[in-house]
Amino acid sequence: MGTSTSNPGQKGGTPLIPSWLNDNSFDPQPQSPDRFSVPRGDFTRFINDNRSGNGGRSGHLSRATSHYVRNTLGGSSNATVRLGAARRSTAQMFSVFNSIIIHGVAESQRLFRLGDIIGKKAADALLMIGKFICPDGGSTDEGIARDSYIEAIIAMPELQDKSIEDLSPPEFLAFTEHYMSRVIEDRLINDIGNKCFSLPDSVAQIDEIQRQLAGFISGAVSDAVAKLNVDISRINSSQASEIVDSIYKKSYDLLTGIEE
Repeated sequence: MGTSTSNPGQKGGTPLIPSWLNDNSFDPQPQSPDRFSVPRGDFTRFINDNRSGNGGRSGHLSRATSHYVRNTLGGSSNATVRLGAARRSTAQMFSVFNSIIIHGVAESQRLFRLGDIIGKKAADALLMIGKFICPDGGSTDEGIARDSYIEAIIAMPELQDKSIEDLSPPEFLAFTEHYMSRVIEDRLINDIGNKCFSLPDSVAQIDEIQRQLAGFISGAVSDAVAKLNVDISRINSSQASEIVDSIYKKSYDLLTGIEE
């Protein structure tokens, strides 16, 4: 599953929001020691359905994500806060991309101290921008932010064929959607435990399971962006954090089946 390190998942005693995050918008919920067990069970059944050839007809994936958000994390607002560094990185991404669209590469390079990205291939320039958006750090959510950023570049091979100056606003938004989808996916896998996804007998089955999970999450993110009428060319630095949180929250709502 990408470049994430192998882990058995979060334990019931692990705080949902780390003490160092210091975010007052988190709503404390009673923390059951087995709060991760139900979504893990549904994911295991989803995987077993794939092994038996019934993956496309299984409702276990939607039930697992719904229970994970609603009951394990205490709702979409808490799930959003739990993303930690990835929220900040996404807001910085919106700010940088908006600046490039409105003010150009040269001015944005100077403003955000991005290094020499002028004339670079989009993929190479985005890697350099990533050092500003997702700086090195040791916490899990910082690792998720960096991993998701690299995976977003990999997901768009067309970035190798044009310069950073040639990227259009829809392409910047598409990259951001890839990133946000991967953040949600990586956070979920880290919580549930990516050892759950090693149950299938073949690499092809693992790839198919990842494809279904990624598609399910990316669909929610794309729908959230559409429902919120997000226009990346109109989002400045002062608006970025609020809009980012709105997109993540709406995405989590959609993953639980809530159509607000």
